[in-house]
Parts: sequence; structure tokens; C-alpha cells
Amino acid sequence: MRNASLLGLASCLFLGAAAAEPFHQGQLIFDPDRDGRGHVHASCVVECPNGDIRACWYENGPALPPGYYAGDKDKSDDVRVGGSRLAKGGAAWDAPFVMADTFGVSDNNPCMCVDRQGRLWLVHATLLCVPVESWGSSLPQFHVSSDYANPGAPRWERESILVVRPNGFEKALMSPHEWRSQKGTLSEEDKQKALDGIRKQLADPYKCRLGWMPRAHPLVRSDGAILIPLANENFGISTMAITSDGGATWTISEAVPSLGIIQPTLAEFPDGRILAFFRNGHMLKRIARSESKDGGMTWAPITFTDLPHPGSGLEAMALKNGNLLMIYNDSESARDTLAVSISDDLGKTWKHTRHLEKTPGGRFDYPSIIQAKDGSLHATYTVSTKVIKHAHFNEEWVMKGD
Repeated sequence: MRNASLLGLASCLFLGAAAAEPFHQGQLIFDPDRDGRGHVHASCVVECPNGDIRACWYENGPALPPGYYAGDKDKSDDVRVGGSRLAKGGAAWDAPFVMADTFGVSDNNPCMCVDRQGRLWLVHATLLCVPVESWGSSLPQFHVSSDYANPGAPRWERESILVVRPNGFEKALMSPHEWRSQKGTLSEEDKQKALDGIRKQLADPYKCRLGWMPRAHPLVRSDGAILIPLANENFGISTMAITSDGGATWTISEAVPSLGIIQPTLAEFPDGRILAFFRNGHMLKRIARSESKDGGMTWAPITFTDLPHPGSGLEAMALKNGNLLMIYNDSESARDTLAVSISDDLGKTWKHTRHLEKTPGGRFDYPSIIQAKDGSLHATYTVSTKVIKHAHFNEEWVMKGD
């Protein structure tokens, strides 16, 4: 009888979980007109050990003295990393604060994670030279904090640059792949010209060592190691920076064997495989993917999913039930529609899709998403490069469809 009672209780709990009511809530994190802040973009969201939700993004800060670059709002010398906190159980986000600001240069594309020791990591790119080199002069930095439970900015206990030493860079760049232009497959003569151009660029050490940009969440691997997905803007090639000792030392994975893929996002599954998905400008207009079976050290040649892709930011994650989730612009040409799709077969098919936003002529992009301890989903994304929006919903809401 006791076993039967336990089975009955387990069945009730299972049915209760399966029958969760779909829900969705959304709110702007701050007033888009606050302080005339201007350009705001590229958010990332995490859940803290105490249940708080934190978000970060990059934004234009106070004007700098004469002589600093102020032309491009994405890359001007006043760009810094901003952030905010939604306290556990709270209804409104705290007033924004500065997370990181390298004086006199542009700090971009911030991303965060919480490691197995409960420390908060912030990773972002710092542009060393604008406007001449633009993204191609970026250098990653990382910050680590154990003191971030209170309101306001974290107290960073470790801050350092992350210098990438390319691993198998030339091998990946020269590996067989589809050489294409927007008009179709390149001729042999054009292929040779392209290869000669790549070899010339490889001879420039600055182009290989600079230009590395983060974007999506670092992956806290099942063994506790942290993988930071990076892409080199000078070549359009991706790699992973891996640390198992809190950032004291780094191992650089072999580059993913393809050109034209940037802003990788990672999802790890119980069998140890890691899937990577990439922003790309391929003529197929589909999200690119690759797979690693050795913890992210080596990567298979890219293939393409069936998901439409306009060449914008995206993020993937493995859900607790083993499903794969993708948040992305589901269009071949615009960013006016932002969707969440779920796959139960590691991305071979995507049976469920629902839209967070769908407004012709609008702009909703650079999404970030997490699954909280309670199983619900938190996403942040840019609205019209003026404000960051937070959406809280569950998997049942997505599976119900539009």
C-alpha cells in the first residue's frame, strides 16, 4: 500500500507539472527616454543564486572630453556596460547602473554567467581603435565577482583581458568548404583570389590576435569548466576560450572549420555533446550549426538548420527536460519578428514556435534567454536600439503556439 501511495503521489506531481498553465509577462527594464541615454543594445540575462534576475547591455554614457570618438553610437568612445536587477519576487527592475566602463574606449557585447562556485562572470569586448579598425580591433575582457547579492553594481574581485592565441586558425580557414558569393558558387579563379587574401591577412598578427568578440552566454560545462564562445570579426571565424581555474589560465579550442560564422551560442546535453549555432550571412538564409563531442575542443564542419535567418543575433539553450530552445528573428530579411522555437530531437525539427514580438517595421533583436531554477524562462532583447525588454514565460506558453 505504501508503494502504491508513493506511486500515486508521484503520478499526481507529474501530472501537475505536465499541466502547468501557459503564461507570459513582459515589461521594459527602464524608461527608453531616461537621461537621453540614446543607443542601447545587446543584452544578457542571468539568474543569481539568491533568485534575483540580473541583466546587462551596452549603452552610450556621459559625453567625453573633446578629442574622443563620438561618431558611431555602437562604437563611440563613451560606450559602456550598463545593468539592472530584478529582485526575487519584485515587480519592477532597479534603476540602471554601470557594470563596467573602460574610460575613453568602447565596451560592447556584454555577456554573463554564474559559475559552479556561485561567482558572477561578465565578459565583454573593448574596442582599442575606432573608427579605423572598428570591430576588428576588439579585445575581450572578463570580470568576476562573489559580491553581487545587494542592489547596484557587483564588486569585481578579478578583472583581466583575455588574449586569444588562435589554435588551428589557418587549418580551419583553409579547410574545404563552400566558397560562395551572393550570386552563387565562386569560380576557381575567384577562390584563389580569396585564399590569397586570407593568407595575406594571416600574416598580420594583429588581425589574428585582435577582433575577438563575445555575444551569447558563456557555457558552464557539466564539469564546471567555463566556455566563452568568441568570433573573430576580421575573418568571420569562431572558437571557444576555456578555463577550469577561474580565468587564471585558458585553453583555446580549434577554430570551427568554416568562414563567415560569428556570435556562436552553445548548448550542452547529458551525453556530453555540445551544439553550437551561429549568426551568419550565408545565401541560404538559415541558422548555421556545428557539433563537438570532446567538450568544445574540436568542431565538426557546419551544417544548416531549417530555421530562417536574416543574419542577426540569436541564442540557443538546452532545457532541463532535454529539449533544445532557440530564440531568434524568424525571417530571412528583417528583425521585426522575434520567435522562440523548441525541438525535441536536438534541432533536427522544430515542432513548436511562438512569437514574443511580431510588428511589421519594428525592430527586436539580440535576444538572451535562461531557464530559471523554477523551470520558467526569462528573456531579454533590444527594442529599436532604445530600450531592453524583459519577458517571463514558460515552455507551455511556447508549445501552445501563436
